[in-house]
Amino acid sequence: MILALYLYFAFLHPRAKAEDHPFFTPSMPSMPSMEERTLAIAHQGGRGLWPENTLLAFERALDLGVDVVEMDLRGTSDRHIVVHHDPSVERTTEGAGLVRELTLEEIRALDAGYRFEVEADGTLTRPYRGRGLVVPTLLEVLDRFPESRLNLEMKEFDPELARALCATLRKNEFAERVLVASFDDEPMAAFREACPEVATSATLREALVFYQLDRLRLGSLYRSPAVAFQFPEYFGEIHVIRPRLLEAARSFNVRIQVWTVNEDEDLARMLAMGVDGIVTDYPDRLLRLMGRLARIP
Repeated sequence: MILALYLYFAFLHPRAKAEDHPFFTPSMPSMPSMEERTLAIAHQGGRGLWPENTLLAFERALDLGVDVVEMDLRGTSDRHIVVHHDPSVERTTEGAGLVRELTLEEIRALDAGYRFEVEADGTLTRPYRGRGLVVPTLLEVLDRFPESRLNLEMKEFDPELARALCATLRKNEFAERVLVASFDDEPMAAFREACPEVATSATLREALVFYQLDRLRLGSLYRSPAVAFQFPEYFGEIHVIRPRLLEAARSFNVRIQVWTVNEDEDLARMLAMGVDGIVTDYPDRLLRLMGRLARIP
């Protein structure tokens, strides 16, 4: 009986497919379909090329021709949503302190291009220091790029802040143009409950459950509201991104997007495998390999 049940769930049990989402199959004429190609996703706006998570980086990445701009969201002490990766501000600015303990006014006073370095002829320079780059708010991003598609990762969000994110996206009519991500289950559950119409990627737990079920050939048991898995090629010593995983995910109508891929050889391998999206610090390299580079950065 155990063998029969296993064979049923391994080969016969129907899979619950995710519905097509406008993020991938847009209904607006100004948003070209991305169904049939690998998405070029600029990690933090292309952190290898420009100061990360800044309006400058997002604008220049879009000018290159990327499909999606990826960014990180955090809440300030006065409950504003800002675009910043680290828990603290030291790595990218001249300031100090945790984002969640700083007010929006305090964060906005910092130079977001302060520590970005460029090497030329063996010399390191900081060409963006003092250029007026600041840590942007989510509202500034939505206002500046109303026709673009964004990948938003919630960092250290609580359920209340996740619901506030939902309200902001709805109010600004971005429900069809964002893919919301989080490693954590609690904020993602709150966001999905508040904004079921918005595309989300799987949390870390959901992704690991899918991976393990697929290894046991019991993927048909998987159920998730996610429309995308965002994996690294390797998770520790585990080689995650393989053709079989792509095939399994697509049987659920779920996309596989791989992060963070930077070297030409690795980018070319992911393109040859046919992954659904590539998150990279160097979108110029990816677009060049795809034959889609709109301009030289």
